Amino acid sequence: MNKTELKKEIFSIIDKNAEKIISIGRTIWQNPEPGYREFKTAELVAGFFRELDLPVREKLALTGVRADLTTGKPGPTIAVLGELDSLILPGHCCSDKVTGAAHACGHHASIAALLGTALAFSVSEVKNHLAGNIAFIAVPAEECIEIDCRMEMIKAGKIASLGGKGELIRNGVFNDVSLAMMLHASIAFGYGGHNGFVCKKVAFKGRSCHAGSPGRGINALHAATLLQNAVGLLRERWCGITPAFRIHGIVTSGGDTVNIIPDKVTMEYLIRADKIEYLQTFSTEFDAAANGCAGAIGAEAEISSISGYMPHHDDTRLEELYDQNVSFIAPDGFNRGGTFRCSSTDMGDLSTIMPTLHGYARGMTGMSHGVDYIPENENQLYIENTKIITGMIIDLLVDDAAEAKAVSARREGKLSIADYIALTDKFNDCRKTEMRK
Repeated sequence: MNKTELKKEIFSIIDKNAEKIISIGRTIWQNPEPGYREFKTAELVAGFFRELDLPVREKLALTGVRADLTTGKPGPTIAVLGELDSLILPGHCCSDKVTGAAHACGHHASIAALLGTALAFSVSEVKNHLAGNIAFIAVPAEECIEIDCRMEMIKAGKIASLGGKGELIRNGVFNDVSLAMMLHASIAFGYGGHNGFVCKKVAFKGRSCHAGSPGRGINALHAATLLQNAVGLLRERWCGITPAFRIHGIVTSGGDTVNIIPDKVTMEYLIRADKIEYLQTFSTEFDAAANGCAGAIGAEAEISSISGYMPHHDDTRLEELYDQNVSFIAPDGFNRGGTFRCSSTDMGDLSTIMPTLHGYARGMTGMSHGVDYIPENENQLYIENTKIITGMIIDLLVDDAAEAKAVSARREGKLSIADYIALTDKFNDCRKTEMRK
């Protein structure tokens, strides 16, 4: 059979199992769990893989799951990804009443497509016409939330990365993978790059005293105010280097009593940029600004830095294959094509070491990460999503996996896993730098 015939064959299997795939999506939607705590979702995924008689590895990066399907012929290993975690958004209409968790990110759809793809290839004869292997990987903790909690987990040695994909890379889960792809829920088709980011936590230390005698103290809140202004002025320089630059911060603790000069103020920032070297430059300059603001009023600054996510850039050939399959499956669908997003995804960590695609599947309505973000069309969200992924796998692994081999060889600018780990560790080297009075 040629590629078109193989796709029609596997699409018919997906259609026959459509209600099962949609049911999976609904179940996960109704049971949202935050990152590194997706225990029920991970159990569902592992159980489904076992029903398909696929070899399963569990508790990867705490809650991750991997199952493998081999075609019986040598060739590259393609990873198909789904994201297990949710956001915490108590105001969402479908949030968990106890935890406040909600799939306002749409990750439930990627898990449904992951399992739908595994089902389709497991029960069909299509795999006999392919070469290579397919790794189905359910990934924890894509959403970078609860940073204090995750930093405590890092200090305790439970994890080493804020995001699940970086943690799985460190744990060797991608050592045998040549390329990776997934489709994220959205309101339209599309793909494109994302900023990477580095996380900053700043503690300004002053000296408390009665607010009626402020000259006896050192107001840590003044150092924080100076940093907010310094960052505002630095934006001009940083935006001039790259228009994709973003920085946003909050004061997490600004004092306890209004008539006491605060002696400790804490802040949290995310610095985002589209190239690793920009993140390195901006990180260094931010530290200098924070130390300078502390020194200007005689305070001290303690700066903690931790690697967030690497900048994400899709492989252009995988984008072309995505376009072809969208046109084949949903010719009426609006495809935004390549759109760079100033938000971040830990798919960037994978794109640093291998060719990747982080595409989008239509079917949601509302504002992503908003209280109104809900499924609108379940067939689009779960079934089209599954078909696009399966179609791309056929394109890549047919003809002795010629396309997958060609894409896997596209490694210009990619790092080895060892170099990736060294790079992310370097961002963490300046966890505590102090400016003394």
